[in-house]
Amino acid sequence: MKKVLGISIVLSIALMSCDKGKVSAESSTENEEVNKVVNFSVDSVKVNDSLKIDKNLTVGFQSAVLYFHTLEDKTLLDSIFSVEKIRLDDYSKENLTQALEKKKKEYFEEQKLSLKDFKPDFHQTWNSNSSMKVFSKENDMMTIRYTGDGYTGGAHGYYYEFYKVFDLKNKKTLQLTDVVSETESKIWDKILMDNFLSNDSDKDQAQMLLVKEIPLNNNFYFDKNYLYFLYNQYEITAYAAGPVLIKVSLADIKPFLTAEFIKRQDL
Repeated sequence: MKKVLGISIVLSIALMSCDKGKVSAESSTENEEVNKVVNFSVDSVKVNDSLKIDKNLTVGFQSAVLYFHTLEDKTLLDSIFSVEKIRLDDYSKENLTQALEKKKKEYFEEQKLSLKDFKPDFHQTWNSNSSMKVFSKENDMMTIRYTGDGYTGGAHGYYYEFYKVFDLKNKKTLQLTDVVSETESKIWDKILMDNFLSNDSDKDQAQMLLVKEIPLNNNFYFDKNYLYFLYNQYEITAYAAGPVLIKVSLADIKPFLTAEFIKRQDL
């Protein structure tokens, strides 16, 4: 009886040790996952200022760019900031702030020169605004959304929206040819036009269409189900239509997708 009891105690201790080891292993795995998330840290740098040129005329400048704490690949960073026309040897927060201050100064100098003889009868504010943000990050793919707007005279201001996808695993900017293997215009014109018309439930944008064929463009992004193409004002529709987003089901265009993209997205 004592022998049986002794064996039971030994087994219990062994099982408890195994459980503790299992818990430790699970905790370690969870911590690794948390660290992966923590290691991708993003902040922003902003500059916002205005300058009075005349008693009735003010110009404003506002810009916000991302700052990546842990992203170090120079080629990738050059591509990320190329949309904002910023190229640095080191994309530190301090250097990015200086780059925005330089852009602001150049903008103010340009406006002072071009508007020196402009004397409006009522108050006007001419401005330039831009920003960038992480739109999505999944499966080691990061999509950044760039937007800008402003007013430089005339009946209305301007607005743009641009998307860029970055492959963090392979450290490169994703091109449309990395996603689709077939770019024949006749094929894509039908795909894009059909989806444009089906996406436009009220037919408001269709009434302002300026083109007979919708071309592929590089202003794209994707999720698990759709490939999206963004067309800015005047690209395919009148200004009043605003930016046009066409979403295309990945399932419907699978034959036209690259093998690598299908594998990466697990389609």
